[in-house]
Amino acid sequence: MRKDILVTVKAKQINEYGEEDSQDFFTTGTLFQKKGAFFIVYNESEVTGMAGTTTSLKVEPNRVTLNRMGSSEQKQVFEEGLKHRGNYITPYGGLSVAVLPSRVEVNLTDTGGSIKLEYELEVENQKISDNALIITVREAGNEKCSGKTER
Repeated sequence: MRKDILVTVKAKQINEYGEEDSQDFFTTGTLFQKKGAFFIVYNESEVTGMAGTTTSLKVEPNRVTLNRMGSSEQKQVFEEGLKHRGNYITPYGGLSVAVLPSRVEVNLTDTGGSIKLEYELEVENQKISDNALIITVREAGNEKCSGKTER
């Protein structure tokens, strides 16, 4: 089972001063299942600041693993209540990143669904923000979307 999908990513970030930033991103991708996990794969674009990067999400019932490869590289694991550290490598250098999720909710089938993540983000051992991420996928018809963002 390999399906063309439409991917919507809604991100919200609240920094230490209570300032909120949100961004919506739409693109096409692929959904498939392997060894009991779902995989969502899509290409980043200029609007996310990661053109030339492919993002894959390995989605299990209680864990989501993000893996980015290309111009930017990152592997990050999201498990409710567990802090996971990783490295974020950009063309400008690398950073130590950690996430501590308070919510990892997976509602995904072979026809689509959603992933909801709420987590604290640390960069170089300092809390940067509280984040909420909602990723929805649905089967694609004839639509094509190369990536769009709204603030």
